Amino acid sequence: MECSLESLKLCPNIITVPYEFDAYHEASNELYRILVEKTPYVEVVSCDEAFIDIVELVDITDESIVQSFVQELRTEIYSSIGCTVSAGIGPNKLVARMATRAGKPNGQFLCYSESCVTEYIKSQTLQDLPGIGRSTFHKLESNSYKMCGDLLSKTKSELSNLLGPKTGETVYNYCRGKDSRDLILKHERKSISVEINYGIRLETIKEFETFLLNMCKELEKRMKNENVAGSLVTLKLKERSENAAVEPIKYMGHGICDNISKSVNIANATNNGNVIHSKVMSLVNSMTLTPEDLRGVGVQMSKLKEASLEKSSTSAAAKKSAKLRDVPVCKTFQCSVPEFLGHINSEDVKNILKNWCKSPEPYQVDVDKVDEYFTELIKYGNISLIQELLRLMRKQLKVREAPEWNAIFNSTLQNVQRQIHVLLNGILDVDSL
Repeated sequence: MECSLESLKLCPNIITVPYEFDAYHEASNELYRILVEKTPYVEVVSCDEAFIDIVELVDITDESIVQSFVQELRTEIYSSIGCTVSAGIGPNKLVARMATRAGKPNGQFLCYSESCVTEYIKSQTLQDLPGIGRSTFHKLESNSYKMCGDLLSKTKSELSNLLGPKTGETVYNYCRGKDSRDLILKHERKSISVEINYGIRLETIKEFETFLLNMCKELEKRMKNENVAGSLVTLKLKERSENAAVEPIKYMGHGICDNISKSVNIANATNNGNVIHSKVMSLVNSMTLTPEDLRGVGVQMSKLKEASLEKSSTSAAAKKSAKLRDVPVCKTFQCSVPEFLGHINSEDVKNILKNWCKSPEPYQVDVDKVDEYFTELIKYGNISLIQELLRLMRKQLKVREAPEWNAIFNSTLQNVQRQIHVLLNGILDVDSL
């Protein structure tokens, strides 16, 4: 985990530990396995938060039965993944969510009857209501409204005049514990993006332009896989802050950055990478950027709609000619070295791996990127470069004599051997290393 300069300033001896994404993923999957075994009516909020409808599972008029069911569910989750669970029980999503606060930590709170809902909600601050941001709360606070109970005497029209029709009606209902929202059992995708916030080290605008083209082509691929097109493209950049170190503590990390985001509309929804790239470059040209200071790049497409089947159905011959004509020389199928962290020059890749092997700890996210790159090299059939890189890694790690790094190398080597067998039906000459 990367520390900010402010963290180090406040606590010079701070000890950080790496993220454990694999463990998070495993625990989250187990959590949702348990929930969907109880009921199909589950709305996913995050990796560790969900709404579930239990109306068909228990007699909701008997509070003791409801409490027992929720307690048993929490116990089952704890026994399975070792994580405590807090739960809120209410007649709708709003009350259930707010009741969860009263159930924390590692407890549960039932607020189902009309009288309980009224008393509980009016005792909550307006800031506790979901969707009440800083601006809305400031308007309410400036009129001496701080608690939900303060608004019970206000009419819907009065709140609409103060906050606007939509927000005013929502706040009016929420302060009374009313929420008509159904569970969202299937989420419609709002956007698709390609973002890289690691290993970005560019030197020229031309290199940045090529990098963006590659990202837009990847975005095209993802959009076509989802059969969608979009009409709003957003460029997201992380630019090294003025007083931030050129190289942060985490090797090739982005460090402390200023976030930049600019968007442009596209008249006709598209999933064509070249069209997206031209719009992105119009945004780039409207800004004053220093490529050397860029530490993160993202391209996002939103305002999605289903792609036209008529436009996407092209003949095999047309697809083949388009591939040969539209794909840049440095992109897939037209060079013997795939991209690695924005670089396609084999010497650059060697230097990155060499420096990585010198870093203090092999973060799993870095290991995954290296394994993915070797798999791409295998697809390209560039076995000679694979052997060179593996020899380089072995040479660097032999000097260090670090058991954890040797384990990483052996794991990478095994992955390469397995992929060569699966993809090429061949065997890597380990003796050549």
